[in-house]
Amino acid sequence: MNWRAPLDVYCERTDASLWAEPVNALTNLAFIIVAAWLLRRMDRRTPADLRALAYLIGAVGLGSGVFHTVAQTWAAVLDVVFIAIFVVVFLQRTLVRLIGWRTRRANVAVLGMLVVSATIALTVTLPALNGSELYLGPWLALIALAVICPTPRARRWLAAAAALFGVSMLCRSIDLVVCAAFPLGTHFGWHVNNALVLWCAMRALMLAPRLAR
Repeated sequence: MNWRAPLDVYCERTDASLWAEPVNALTNLAFIIVAAWLLRRMDRRTPADLRALAYLIGAVGLGSGVFHTVAQTWAAVLDVVFIAIFVVVFLQRTLVRLIGWRTRRANVAVLGMLVVSATIALTVTLPALNGSELYLGPWLALIALAVICPTPRARRWLAAAAALFGVSMLCRSIDLVVCAAFPLGTHFGWHVNNALVLWCAMRALMLAPRLAR
């Protein structure tokens, strides 16, 4: 694999230069803003796993920002890795802290989500999704969390996150479809909306009974 191979997969990019996707790059600041907002509301009493998730949101923004400027294979991998780490940690901690599952059961569920996500990504190829198949597993997991969450307020935040993630998937999927009519594309909506998704998801997790007390 050529790790430095240039990638041109989004409507806004028209050449291989560093600043060919200014909107796609700058909208990653939304993740930094969400991370900063969360961290400002945390202190030394906040559990380390929640602080780690807030920092991971910032890392998601940085990784995606690097990808949308450098636009090379290694940067694409970096982008996906930060997202994957956040998804795994958030799902496991939400199942334990908010849903009330034991750690072992939560770990098995996370492994199941990874298997389902990989299976979908490898077997489902729908041109209309524009490569978004990889995110169908996490979306289904988020919907499931909203359904089984026993805390009403947290359930509403998770439901909002799941609904917003559907909009994010739409923005990511139609980017190249609308390119001729809207040269900027819609991928920037994936960034801004996903920042809201993560904000809603963290608001839900922070309502875990022991944390609320």
